[in-house]
Amino acid sequence: MSLNRNIAPAFHLVDRLHFPAYETRYTKQGFKIYALKAGVQPVVRLDFIFDAGLIHQVKNAEAAFTASMLSEGTNKRNALSLAESLDFYGSYFQTRCNADDAVASLYCLDKHFNNCLPLFLEALIESIFPAKELDIQKKNSLQKLIVNEKKNSYLCRKNFYQNLLGENHPYAAFSSKENINSIDRNSLEIFHKNQYLEGLKYLMLSGCYSIETLNIIEKSMAEQPFSKPKENKLHMPDPISKIGKHLIEKNDSVQSAIRIGKISIQRDHEDFRKLQFLNLIFGGYFGSRLMKNIREDKGLTYGIYSVLEPFKGTSVWYIDSDMNSKNRESGLSEIYKELARICAEPIPNDEIDTARNYYLGSFLRSLDGPFSLADRLKIMIDNKLSDSYYPDFVKILNEIGAEELQHLANKYLANENIVEMVVGKK
Repeated sequence: MSLNRNIAPAFHLVDRLHFPAYETRYTKQGFKIYALKAGVQPVVRLDFIFDAGLIHQVKNAEAAFTASMLSEGTNKRNALSLAESLDFYGSYFQTRCNADDAVASLYCLDKHFNNCLPLFLEALIESIFPAKELDIQKKNSLQKLIVNEKKNSYLCRKNFYQNLLGENHPYAAFSSKENINSIDRNSLEIFHKNQYLEGLKYLMLSGCYSIETLNIIEKSMAEQPFSKPKENKLHMPDPISKIGKHLIEKNDSVQSAIRIGKISIQRDHEDFRKLQFLNLIFGGYFGSRLMKNIREDKGLTYGIYSVLEPFKGTSVWYIDSDMNSKNRESGLSEIYKELARICAEPIPNDEIDTARNYYLGSFLRSLDGPFSLADRLKIMIDNKLSDSYYPDFVKILNEIGAEELQHLANKYLANENIVEMVVGKK
């Protein structure tokens, strides 16, 4: 039977969401192990979450360098030997350092977990930060920084955060050449001891694992030298914003980088999920108002979007774009017109329905697979959110209307306390 392509395929609205159950177990030292069993392939991921994000560093760059150097060698193996030992089992591990914490993740087949875990723990505990490899990473980082400092987008992002949060705020920390050059083995060893060995927050196991794998983790952790983070050791300063317009002149630049934003609300706020949806309508996807007006109708940019970016200590909402410098003033004028319009006029119901259907569909896709579910679970744990946080999200999206969205726009998107950062030709 041939398809009749004149008839659109049937669809149904998403009215409920089931987030899978997870198990919480404890090691001998009292560390929590969150175990989320999902998927059908016998692949597992074990995450170690450390208090080792950028906000914990004493000097800029040491958090990122420590995370990236964990795979560069131990007392027993150099980087190549460590990588080959894991590769023999089809396994690997990666580390990522973000603003609030650092995550080290082991990926392997469940049947090889017992062989891979000791190698993973060796890298986390016994890293020696070898001088030769550190020197290579420093040279690479310096070269990358030299390239970035010529980019309008990098300069705009850096100066936007420093003007919005304050130059000395932990979330506005950007590494300089001096910071990178000052990194040495001693500083990394101290950071590793204080934030990794003495800063393990919890573990998370996800995938199609066996009960034996959970037992291996509990048994192995009983012998390791990890301890929990010290309470109240981090002071988060209040943001100090330089409200208004800021320009960095680059008269040899054809393009201008633009970032406009303000301090916003965090994930645990009752309005956060509603504001996420409002942001989607305003600038969060290809069918948003900013894209339709400034890209599609006016042709002033190839891309423009808005982002609600939550951190543990604060949250930032911003609009980001690059425009030809000769179009910049017209583009900025249209951005502020759209801000005024979303506050002054109710959003039409068909526009809300389109955005809602897109958001629900993309949200379901983001939960596809055990590791994606584990990432969502991490958000719930880190922000002390209830187990119904994501199922309730569907209900919130289906119930919100134009009147409430307009109220939220006036409350959170109004043209006040805004920092405008532009890098380009005067």
